[in-house]
Amino acid sequence: MTLLENLPDEPKSGKNVITIALRFNDGKRGQRRFDSDTASMGDVFNWVDAMFEMERERLVLSTMNGQRTFVYGDDEEEMNEMMLKDAGLGKMAALRVTEQVEATKEEESSDNDENDDEYDEEGED
Repeated sequence: MTLLENLPDEPKSGKNVITIALRFNDGKRGQRRFDSDTASMGDVFNWVDAMFEMERERLVLSTMNGQRTFVYGDDEEEMNEMMLKDAGLGKMAALRVTEQVEATKEEESSDNDENDDEYDEEGED
């Protein structure tokens, strides 16, 4: 089954329904309803991956005010299993969607050089 096929059915509005509105850097928008008692943050990440063709492992979802940030893979099981009702979001939540930036080889090399310098200093007496 695909991620899209595994998504829970979108509920009609109701007491336990939360509406997630997405805002992308390129101006795209998306919106979907979830049952806050049965849907998890993992379902939201799967929705973004399936509908917007962005790898969930590279996504960062954050509230518009920046107070809450959700990253797929941070305490992966805990994050993916966190129910929407426990995520600290209201009945309507707007989330900014960004992709994690991987460190370039040059940055990684620079970090390794710094670590080498620290090692050399510690090794010299």
